[in-house]
Amino acid sequence: MAGRRAGPAFLMTVTVVLVAAGWRAPRARGGGGDVVRPADTVCPPDGRVVGPGRKLQMAVDSAAPGSVLCLSPGVYTAPLIIRRRLTLQGPASAVIRSTGEGTTVRALADSVVLRGFTVDGSGQRYDLMDAAVYLRGNATAARDLTIRNAFFGVVVEESNGVRISGNRIRGLADLPVGIRGDGIRLWEVRRSAVTGNRLEDSRDIVVWYSPGNRIAGNTVVRSRYATHFMYSDNCVVEHNEYRDNIVGVFVMYSRDITLRDNLIVGNEVSDGMGLGVKESGNLMVEGNRFVSDHACVYLDTSPFREGDSVVVRRNTFARCTAGVTFHSSETRNTFVDNVFQANQTHVTVEGRGTARGVVWGRNYFDDYQGYDLDRDGFGDVAYEVRSLSARLVADHPELAFFRGTVALELLDVAARVLPVLQPEVLLIDPEPRMRPTLGPPSPGPERADAH
Repeated sequence: MAGRRAGPAFLMTVTVVLVAAGWRAPRARGGGGDVVRPADTVCPPDGRVVGPGRKLQMAVDSAAPGSVLCLSPGVYTAPLIIRRRLTLQGPASAVIRSTGEGTTVRALADSVVLRGFTVDGSGQRYDLMDAAVYLRGNATAARDLTIRNAFFGVVVEESNGVRISGNRIRGLADLPVGIRGDGIRLWEVRRSAVTGNRLEDSRDIVVWYSPGNRIAGNTVVRSRYATHFMYSDNCVVEHNEYRDNIVGVFVMYSRDITLRDNLIVGNEVSDGMGLGVKESGNLMVEGNRFVSDHACVYLDTSPFREGDSVVVRRNTFARCTAGVTFHSSETRNTFVDNVFQANQTHVTVEGRGTARGVVWGRNYFDDYQGYDLDRDGFGDVAYEVRSLSARLVADHPELAFFRGTVALELLDVAARVLPVLQPEVLLIDPEPRMRPTLGPPSPGPERADAH
């Protein structure tokens, strides 16, 4: 067998044995394994093959509703407009290429599925929102596409039940990040899912005026806002990896948002943040890792409505300039079972104020100097923050330049030695963890409230 190529029968036998043993083919990350990225796209028996020598628009216009059109490898000239229910699919080597003007592929009907092929380029007009792919219709889908050299990647408007999954979207890296188009843009879109996509060098994933959506299993690299919500309630963001952007997730004027099990790392610019929340409420922030961000979490006037809350539990805040920053957000927030480690400042409050109105419980702080005589894993004395340098920086933001320097460290030493200089207590965690391992979750906010 050495040097011989395995035949189809042999490969099929091996596959059957592996499946019988419980093996499954690798799946792209999609927050639940619902996205499979195929090596090729096989045309079904009832599909109609379209070659690059034909006019694609003519083939689409003549197709019966519900048809499957299969693109052969080659280059097809845009623009393309789809006005009826059908599936258009092909391998990545089938390329629909823009002329440099307008939107490249536009689907304007319900139940249109675009799958597998490459969309190359678009126009670059903001006012027309020139995109590689534009969807407007219920139950439409863009799956496993390769999108490159396009201004906007995928734009969806006024639609329900849309699936955007497994796509590879690369923006225009030569443009400044603020004037690129969005990688994925949802506008008045409901009950839809954005899963398992990889975006590089685009601007944002935008979710505006779009309640009830799920953003899961995506990777976003070198963009501005990896995900930006505005006026979009009841959304879930989970199992995403956001690296080297300016902002990981920004939530504005939205309620009932869940952020769960995301990795948000490398938002290190001066205005960068892992999670920013402005005038929003009823957020659950759980199981995320915020690493090497300028501000791990920034809360601005949140929760906003009376009766709303923000619960932050079982997250890791590590190597950030500030772990958590409060701006007019010092009440109705709960922080339990989190890890604060290797941050320049774990908690800061902008302006005159403290975080004592926040509920703290069972968090780990790496600068805790207490003891655990009963060895239950929790400190026997409360964790308290009194930082003269943090207070000075909060009152005079220009002093932030000196964070981490000997000058500010000496101020805190002096405050501990001379009680007359001690500032008021910034926060109190009555039962801090002794180790960064979180273990089983505590009973939740109710237990923390008991403290």
